[in-house]
Amino acid sequence: MDILSFSTIAESIKKAISKKCGLNLSQMRILLYFGKNNNTALKMGDLADKLKISLSTLSRQLQQKKTLELVIITRSENDSSKTVVLNEKGIAKIKELKSSLKEIEANLFAGFSDKDISVFNSMFNKLVKKAEKNSLK
Repeated sequence: MDILSFSTIAESIKKAISKKCGLNLSQMRILLYFGKNNNTALKMGDLADKLKISLSTLSRQLQQKKTLELVIITRSENDSSKTVVLNEKGIAKIKELKSSLKEIEANLFAGFSDKDISVFNSMFNKLVKKAEKNSLK
């Protein structure tokens, strides 16, 4: 197996998302996180932890003009923390993103049987878990 093929697939997906939705990878990850968690407001430090990135990286990502159009950032009255939640435009963008991801997935798996897709998903999930486990060492 050519392990570098994963980056080829990832690049193809990133380009498709950029073309279809106008999003970069960091914006996509933020939207998908909030979409998966019912747009529950989260302190920036907690969001950075959930996304497995540094707080400074998240802060830079949130300051991108396109990202600022999708979120509401509120400064706490009690301390220096900030809370992030998607605004209406961000919620609408999640729907567009999910639709685009389904279309991309359908194109990637065109010609595969349901059984092939099931086996691939199972194996891929095992690889992801193993990679996550190994990254903790």
